Amino acid sequence: MTTPEQRRQDEEALESGEAYQDAEGRRTADPDTAAAHADSEADRNAEQLSRGEVGPGIPESQ
Repeated sequence: MTTPEQRRQDEEALESGEAYQDAEGRRTADPDTAAAHADSEADRNAEQLSRGEVGPGIPESQ
């Protein structure tokens, strides 16, 4: 369990750019890894949109 102090430090790291977090909650301090995570998310989003999904596994209503 994280303490309030640890959560505060985590948030400060994100806000200052010392750490990166993607939409899935993956965190890293490496900008190249963060870019790879963003690319994989973009590919996944494009694939879902091509299938007509507007959210995670939710087909667009007609």
